[in-house]
Amino acid sequence: MQSIIQQFHSTSQEGLKLIAGALDDFAKAAADKVAKALRNPIAADQADEQYELDSKLWDSAPTVAVPKFAAFKELEEVGHRFLATADGLFVEVRRPWLHVIQPVAPLNGQTVRPPYGTVKPKVQLTFERLGVAFPLVRAFIDDARTKAPNEHAAWVIWNSRTGELEYRHLNIANASPGAISYERPVLAHHESLVLDLHSHGTTAAFFSSTDNEDDAGEVKISCVVGDLADGKTPSIQFRLCALGMFLPLNVPVAAVVGDGA
Repeated sequence: MQSIIQQFHSTSQEGLKLIAGALDDFAKAAADKVAKALRNPIAADQADEQYELDSKLWDSAPTVAVPKFAAFKELEEVGHRFLATADGLFVEVRRPWLHVIQPVAPLNGQTVRPPYGTVKPKVQLTFERLGVAFPLVRAFIDDARTKAPNEHAAWVIWNSRTGELEYRHLNIANASPGAISYERPVLAHHESLVLDLHSHGTTAAFFSSTDNEDDAGEVKISCVVGDLADGKTPSIQFRLCALGMFLPLNVPVAAVVGDGA
């Protein structure tokens, strides 16, 4: 009888160990699954056949949380990302000549707020101030006057090797008083577009609906000059284009042309 009781206890203990082991394995598997889901930045099953496409999109333009306690680390590589903050959604853009942080969808009033930190909007130029480019803009105005009343176009490039801005003539395909088309130049890896310049001939400077379509999705400073009739002070408009966001830059024409208007 005693041997039967001992065998029963032994069997029970083994069974309990098996059950405990199974429960432990289940708990670890569940924890791993939860952790994996939390590490997944996309609200989709990773087994979905289309998941890889969404993953590549996220890689190209990720959304990250701005820390509330730790120090915020700025984007260092060329590209862009979205920042989830307590104040809403921001976009951060990095180019060799530019660093931008701007609100995309700010939260106003009483509403649910993410438990994250905050960032301050900024526009920082590698060459520190737009005025460095004004001599090149004046050169464009001189070129554009010779083409008036037809429109004209040129680029200003940032050369990362030399750390300087360079004027780039464009191969104009067609130009008229109301439109212009040109071959978009292929830039070297150390070159990037800073200023996209075009003129309106003898009419006033403004950004048209066509300009809005052309500038959407690009990262650059767009500049249009007008009123280029001989002896007339030109008009001028600047704006920073950041992936469909247009930020007007208030630049008086006198700051650009000085006494040479």
